[in-house]
Amino acid sequence: MRKMQFIAALPVLFLAIIPFGSHAQSTVDQVGNTADRVGSTIDKVGGLFKKKNKNKPIATDAPKPTTSGNSVTINTTYDFVPGNTLLFIDHFDSTKKGNFPVKWLTNASGEVVTLQQFPGNWFSITSNGFYIPKIKTGLPKDFTVEFDLIIDGGSNSTMYVDFEDALDGNFDKYPSNPYLQFRIYSGGSAYVDCKGKDLSSHVNSDAYTTGGKINHMAFKKEGERLRVYINQEKTYDINHAFEGNRTYSTFKFGADFYSPTHMLISNVKIAAL
Repeated sequence: MRKMQFIAALPVLFLAIIPFGSHAQSTVDQVGNTADRVGSTIDKVGGLFKKKNKNKPIATDAPKPTTSGNSVTINTTYDFVPGNTLLFIDHFDSTKKGNFPVKWLTNASGEVVTLQQFPGNWFSITSNGFYIPKIKTGLPKDFTVEFDLIIDGGSNSTMYVDFEDALDGNFDKYPSNPYLQFRIYSGGSAYVDCKGKDLSSHVNSDAYTTGGKINHMAFKKEGERLRVYINQEKTYDINHAFEGNRTYSTFKFGADFYSPTHMLISNVKIAAL
């Protein structure tokens, strides 16, 4: 009899469990529906965001250009004025092509040539030599010197320009008599050395070019003041470069370079102030 009562109670227990399970399932379904609606909303927002940024460039790790608030534009003036009294001029047009120019002295060699790229005659000099223009009375107290310079090649070359207190035709690279020497190297590094004043000055010039380009060189001595211009750039302006009690009567130039470099000079002009 008790067994029958237990069996009869099973349907009641089963019916009691059904509402609870049904309610739980309904709650899960509602949570799932809510999650679906949230997911749908996210998809819609994401879709709107994608459409809105459809044409927006994709960000990269490339560095952004930077600008400096301290940069300035410098305006300057080419203030070189040649001397009034012409002492020496040579375009090398009075010397037959292939010969050494008649207006010069040297301890080396050289020849007058023409170039396909540039007009006029050019003096092709050799390495390890120096060249002095024939000026009977020498340079005066104050003067200007100008010339055009081409270095064809020149990965390792040096140009020397000397002003000396001498009239003895000294061809030494570093003479024993008082001198002021200007040197410029193929990389644009320039140097001024005055033996008598123990002056040693070094700068870099972006105006100086090798590789078959014309460089216009200009020098001005005015009292103790030296000004050097390279392609209209004032490379040097030294107020006390020369010794005031000396007359630097000799001008000479020379070069060090290695083959197949060529160093060429033209349009030399020397004038007194």
